[in-house]
Amino acid sequence: MKNSYEEKKIQKFISLTECTPKLARKYLQRNQWYIDYALNDFYDSELGGFVDTAPKDIKYPQELIDLFNKYSPDGNEIDVEGIMAFIDDLGLKLEDIVTICLAKLLGWNKLTDLITKDQFLSNWYMQGCSHISEMKTVMQDLKNKLATDPKYLTDVYNFTFDLIIDDDAKMLDLKTAIEYWKLYFCQDLERKVVLEIDPKLLADWVIFLETENRNDITKDCWKMLLEFFRKYPTLDAIAEDYDENDPWPYIFDEFYEYLQEIKGI
Repeated sequence: MKNSYEEKKIQKFISLTECTPKLARKYLQRNQWYIDYALNDFYDSELGGFVDTAPKDIKYPQELIDLFNKYSPDGNEIDVEGIMAFIDDLGLKLEDIVTICLAKLLGWNKLTDLITKDQFLSNWYMQGCSHISEMKTVMQDLKNKLATDPKYLTDVYNFTFDLIIDDDAKMLDLKTAIEYWKLYFCQDLERKVVLEIDPKLLADWVIFLETENRNDITKDCWKMLLEFFRKYPTLDAIAEDYDENDPWPYIFDEFYEYLQEIKGI
């Protein structure tokens, strides 16, 4: 089954690049069989260029077109009802962190947006997928990638801010931010965290924000929190190593001072 999956990836790569099977396998293997990463690597290394979209005038597989039409009421876009049905068929939930990976894969940049025909067809074509079963495999690969590739985790985490923020807003409301921080940093019976931190640390961070009436989160704060938790995954780590002279956003200095006062660290 795996060999068949790999061969389909190789054939798809060859159809896009017109390279040899040996070269296709080389780039796919060193990019963990992710076609989009392998293509970028190929074009950058072999041609000095970069590609992130399917070639123009490509003939998409009929099975992929039929799948799009299953979720699209007008044949042009997938509406909210169709998106929910598609997510369900993938075995995901809207509030699943892997659904954020799906959004990034498709270039679905706002939860309030619809998914266009070009987004759906071109991005799944680039992944070598025409059937739900193949798409499920890609999503499982991306789920694994979150846990093993720090750069990919950073990209997905940063992407989340713009995905979930209200239209025309510049800052994210605290309630929404907390819900999504829990996706990334809190473990439960159904989900493993992608970055393991002391649960007390996240709880103290939330209490600090609520106590200080920080009802809106800036993009800079959102992005730097991931780096902050990477460097200081526990209260002990903050107590031992945090330096207010380091170039963290000022809110982290305030959090440190709060922990000193309340927790006595």
